Amino acid sequence: MAHKIKNNQYTIFQRLIIGYLAIFIIIAGLGVYTFNTLRKLNKIIQSISSVDEEVIRTSNRLRDTSLSQRGFEKKFIVSKDKDFYQQFSETEKYFQKDLGQIKNLLHTPEKQSLIAEIEDLHCQYFLAVKNEKNFIDDKKEYPIDEYQNDKKEYIDKTTHNLEELIGISKADIDRKIKTSGEIGSHAKKITLILTFTAIIMAIMIAFMNARTINRPILILIKEIRKIAKGKFENHLSIQSPPEIKELATAFNYMCDRLKEIDEMKTDMISNISHELRTPLAVIREAVSLLSYGAVQASDSADKELKLLSIISEECERLINSVNSLLDLSRMDAGMMEYNMERYSLYPLIEKSAIKIKPIAEKKKIKLEVKLDNNMPLINIDVEKICQVLDNLLSNALKFTPKMGKVIITGSLVNKKTSKHVTNKKEEFVVVSVSDNGCGISENSIKEVFDKFKIFHGKGTGLGLYIARHIVTAHGGNIWVKSEKGKGSTFSFTLPVF
Repeated sequence: MAHKIKNNQYTIFQRLIIGYLAIFIIIAGLGVYTFNTLRKLNKIIQSISSVDEEVIRTSNRLRDTSLSQRGFEKKFIVSKDKDFYQQFSETEKYFQKDLGQIKNLLHTPEKQSLIAEIEDLHCQYFLAVKNEKNFIDDKKEYPIDEYQNDKKEYIDKTTHNLEELIGISKADIDRKIKTSGEIGSHAKKITLILTFTAIIMAIMIAFMNARTINRPILILIKEIRKIAKGKFENHLSIQSPPEIKELATAFNYMCDRLKEIDEMKTDMISNISHELRTPLAVIREAVSLLSYGAVQASDSADKELKLLSIISEECERLINSVNSLLDLSRMDAGMMEYNMERYSLYPLIEKSAIKIKPIAEKKKIKLEVKLDNNMPLINIDVEKICQVLDNLLSNALKFTPKMGKVIITGSLVNKKTSKHVTNKKEEFVVVSVSDNGCGISENSIKEVFDKFKIFHGKGTGLGLYIARHIVTAHGGNIWVKSEKGKGSTFSFTLPVF
C-alpha cells in the first residue's frame, strides 16, 4: 500500500528558522517590554529621589530658615543690636538660594502657585523687617504691634504653605510608589505570560519539526525493511520538507530500479538457463549418438566429424557464456585485470572480421572493412579489445537479416572533431560497427549498455555491459546511434598515448 500524502514546500532549514524567529520575536518583545518597564520605574525612582524628596528637604530648610530669621529679627527689635540684623541678612541669602532651587524642581501648577505665594509672603516679611530697621536707625517711633502682627502672619502663612508643599510632595511620593508597584505587578504578569508563551511555542515548534522529520523517516525505514524482504511495489509520497521529499523520490527511484533489476535478473536467469540448457542438450544428444553407434558405417566418418563440430561449437558457446558471467563478477568486484601493451587496432579488427566471416557468408551478409592506413599504436589489453570487437560484430550479425550488410570502420580523429571524446587526450582511434538490421527503439537506446538488458530475447544481456566497462577502463567512450527498422551503429574510442 502506497503512502500518499501531500508535500510541504518548506525546507527543514526554513522550518527551523521560522520557529526560532517566532521564539526570538517573543523574547525580543519581552526584552523590549521589560526595558520600557524598567525605564518607567527608573524614571519614577529618579523623580522621587531627585524631585519630591529634594522638594521636601528644601521645604524643611526654608521653614527652618524662615523661623531662624524670625528669631534673629525679634532679637534685633528687642536689643537693637545690628549683629542680629546682620545674621538675619546672612540667613536671607540661604533662604533665597533654597527658594531658587525649589522653584526649578516644581512643574505642577499647584506647587508653582504655592511657591509663588511663599515667595510673595517672604518678600513682604523681609520688607517689613527692613522698614523696622529704618525706623530704628532713624530713631523714630513706629507701630510695633502692627508690624509684629503682620510679620507673624507672613511667617505663619509661609510655614503653612511650606508644610502644605511638603504634604503634596509626600502624597506624590506615595502615588508614585503605588504606581511603580502597579507597573511592577503588571510587568510580572506580562513577563510570565510571554515566558510561558515562548516555552509553549518552543515545545510546539520542536514537536512539529520532530514529527514532520521523524514520521517520514520512520515510514522510509519501514519501506526499506520491506525492500530487504524483496518487496519493491510501494511508492512513497510523504508530507515532509523538500529534503526528505527528495529522499523519498530517490527511494522510489531505487525501488523502480531494484524492481527492474530483479525482473532483469529473473529474465537473465531464464535466458542463461536457456543458453546453457540448449548447448548441453545438443552436446548430450551428439555424445549419445556417438556412444551408441547410431552413425552408419558408410557415412560414419563424415557424421562423426559433424557431430564433433557441433559439440565443439556448443562447448565454445558454453565457455563464452560462463566467461561473460565470470567477467561480470570480476568487474562488479573491481578485480578485472588489464595487461596493457603497445598495439595497433588494424590487425585486431582484421582478425575479428576473419573470425565472423564464415557466419556472415552462411547468412549471406556482406561484410566490409574500411580502415585508415595511418592508425597509430595505442596502449590496450589485446584480449579485452578483441572481446569488445567480437561482441559488437556478433551482435551486428545476430540482428542483421539475410542479404544485409555489416560495415567495420576505423580511423584517427581529433578531439575537436568529435563530441563523444571526453578524455583530455587530443587524438583518438574511433572504431564503428554498422548494420542495416532491425535497429533499436528510442526508448531502449538509453538502456542498451545496462546489465542484463536483453533485446529480442537473444543473448545474456552482458556483452554490451562488459564492452562498455572495458572501453571505459581504457580511457575511451562507447555509444550507439540507431533508428528503428533501419539498423544501428555502435562506436567506441580509444585514446592515443
